[in-house]
Amino acid sequence: MPIDSRDRSRTLPHPAHQALIALLITAALVAPAWSWSVAVVGDHDRALVATVTGVFGAALCVALTVAAHRAATLRAVRDGRVRADEIAESLEREAARVTDHLLPTLVEGVRAGRTVQEILAAHPPIRNAVLDRLLRTTGGELDLAARRAAHARALIARCERRIIDLDRVWLSLLVTRVREDRCTAVEHTDREHPHVPTGHSSLDDALASLADHVRDELLAAARRTDTALAATAACGARLRAGLETTDARLRVLRETHGDRPEVREDLVEAGRVVARTGRIADTLVTLAGGGPGRRHPRPIALADALRSAGRRIGAHRRVRAPHTGGVAVLGHAAEALIRVLTELLDNATVFSGPDTDVHVRVEEGENGISVVVEDAGPGMSRREREAARDLVTSPRGLEGLDGDRTGLAVVGLLASRHRFDVTFRTSPYGGLGAAVLIPHHLVTAVRPAPSVIVAEEGAGRVAGRAL
Repeated sequence: MPIDSRDRSRTLPHPAHQALIALLITAALVAPAWSWSVAVVGDHDRALVATVTGVFGAALCVALTVAAHRAATLRAVRDGRVRADEIAESLEREAARVTDHLLPTLVEGVRAGRTVQEILAAHPPIRNAVLDRLLRTTGGELDLAARRAAHARALIARCERRIIDLDRVWLSLLVTRVREDRCTAVEHTDREHPHVPTGHSSLDDALASLADHVRDELLAAARRTDTALAATAACGARLRAGLETTDARLRVLRETHGDRPEVREDLVEAGRVVARTGRIADTLVTLAGGGPGRRHPRPIALADALRSAGRRIGAHRRVRAPHTGGVAVLGHAAEALIRVLTELLDNATVFSGPDTDVHVRVEEGENGISVVVEDAGPGMSRREREAARDLVTSPRGLEGLDGDRTGLAVVGLLASRHRFDVTFRTSPYGGLGAAVLIPHHLVTAVRPAPSVIVAEEGAGRVAGRAL
């Protein structure tokens, strides 16, 4: 069994001590020999022998002392080298154990939620004090870093949840409440969706500041939008009133100068221009949230509603509409129905050939009366039909209108207000068919007649002939 370096360092004396011991032993051996050699020689040679043997003995003592010191020094150097190699080898083994095994185990254990003491207690201790202190210090830092990382992850998770909540819930709720009532939107939103703090004061302050800024900007934008819409509706209403006055004067002029064909044609054309311009003004007022310009105190016959809608478009001679005697629409919904039919008839004439007719059918169903407008145009692609259906089923005003499809936007708004159901289908004439369902509670009777008329200005036409 090899001797431990620490035991060897305890058993071997210092080289100087070994040299002194060698000197004492040599002196103890040389002194008797010198005394005996001096005693056995004669008197006349005794001084010479004493001197020679004394010098020789002293030299021998010095030589043996030096040799012993040197041997002890060499042995100490060799033992020190062996001890250094053993210490270096032991330190290397423990350092390798620390770096290759204990540190990765500490990292994995700390990530798993274990403490440094638990991890180190499950392994043999490190004999080197410096490495042991380094390992425990590193473990403590890893433990602290793991706690900080866990706290940061929890804070980030709370922050993400708060931001997602602000984006998907709070902001949508605020926008809805602002659209419903801007004055009470903030109060209702705060009551229905109170803010939940994240536990980090500076982060809560930043998110609260962001929410306040977004809320203020939304309210400011809503105020500007309301002001702009109110001004637009007022301007449109004044324009519509002026056009109605102009149309009334044109009717007086037609009655006065109706016997002059050249004047009558000009007045009729001017009336059509005024009617189309009035329709644009009605569209502007409707999209801005204003009310209808015309109000009917009594029910309006469906045939008169179809005729009135046909008068408001340019290509009214291409419209073929049925005669619906006995069917009337209640007065408060009549103007809205006329507006809806006007827009659908205008789209049908615009998006079909100039030499084709637009057919109108009236059908009775379980849920009400359907007025179907069919053309022979190219129809709509699937994407266009979906966009048209979205405009009709999700009504929006000027503030939410995307693009220039104002006609269908007006149809959607009016249909939503009066519970009309507008759908699109393929026309048997090759184009598009748009059906308007009038609920039973908006009509007074359901007795459609099969004859066909043409809706145009003045007297109508039956099968293309003047009535």
